[in-house]
Amino acid sequence: MKQTDSGAPGSARHFIIPVFIMNRGCPHRCTFCNQTITAGNFPAEITREYFDREVSAYLAWNKQQSENVEIAFYGGNFTGVEPAYQEKLLTWAHAYIEKKLVQAIRISTRPDYISEDQLPLLKQYGVRTVEIGAQSFVDSVLRRVQRGHNADDIERAVSVLKEYGLRTGLHLMAGLPGDTKEGWIESLNKTVCLRPDTARIHPVTVFRDTVLAEEFHRGQYRPLELPQAVEWCALAWEMLSAVGIRVIRMGLQVTPEMEKAGAILAGPVHPAFGSLVLSRVFYLHTIRFLGELPDDVREVRFRLSPRDMSDFRGLNNFNIKAIKKLYPRVHLIIESVPGKKRGAISAETDTGALMNLQIPGIR
Repeated sequence: MKQTDSGAPGSARHFIIPVFIMNRGCPHRCTFCNQTITAGNFPAEITREYFDREVSAYLAWNKQQSENVEIAFYGGNFTGVEPAYQEKLLTWAHAYIEKKLVQAIRISTRPDYISEDQLPLLKQYGVRTVEIGAQSFVDSVLRRVQRGHNADDIERAVSVLKEYGLRTGLHLMAGLPGDTKEGWIESLNKTVCLRPDTARIHPVTVFRDTVLAEEFHRGQYRPLELPQAVEWCALAWEMLSAVGIRVIRMGLQVTPEMEKAGAILAGPVHPAFGSLVLSRVFYLHTIRFLGELPDDVREVRFRLSPRDMSDFRGLNNFNIKAIKKLYPRVHLIIESVPGKKRGAISAETDTGALMNLQIPGIR
């Protein structure tokens, strides 16, 4: 599960070395959670030998020599772990910072397990980013999935971390039990107000051996269909990117355990889910642009970065086909321009109009 992350500040790519602590520190299990499937079959107890072997393997794989390398403790509630174990893990990770092989540490945790007295220890050992499992800002949804915290806890946690100078990230889930599109928009609006540095977003997947699986079998829960999930997540991309919140992942990273028969019972899982979302974003911006053109336009020439071509066209040219159905009289010319900035699209019409589009959040 090697990870690069474009959510880091600056132009250099961000390389994350994940170490999974497998539900360690979690006070209970949420209805949707099966970490053996989503993260992988990692040891319950991290030893120094295991830790060094994992970190060294990732550093050897990082052939691009990314300037922003972080060790990330994922998969559990890090600040809920017993203090001695926290400090042990942080000490091991900090040794790589001292050797200048790693620049910082990041952790994932729950919003109700963040207090001011914990932060000096985190900062002392080089923690730069705290990712918070928010999932939703709708209290009834949080109760339904047995999160054990409310929306106020999320807002307080982000505020405390920001005041202490730590970067923040929020994890949101689309299509949770009891949620609606209106509730999803409420969660996005609350996220916009909080202005975390980054966000991770994925639609709910029903995994075996979970409470949610039981609800699914009883007909009490149905996940989003793939087109609906793409629509909700594209909305999230647009709203968050518009105010400078970097969306650093869309959809779950597929693990070997997820590919095993019977691991996934239902849900909008797609190996290129993030690309589907970006294609939808490109499509929406293109449609808005074309809708503003005069009726006498018969040709539009789009120029864009080679790296944006597949997202602009969509999977199997889906976007282009959809646009041609809406505008059958307009001839589309799509040109790849080496060196053009990602997300920047210039459009020239046969009437001489020249306009520029900028897709938010793309670098």
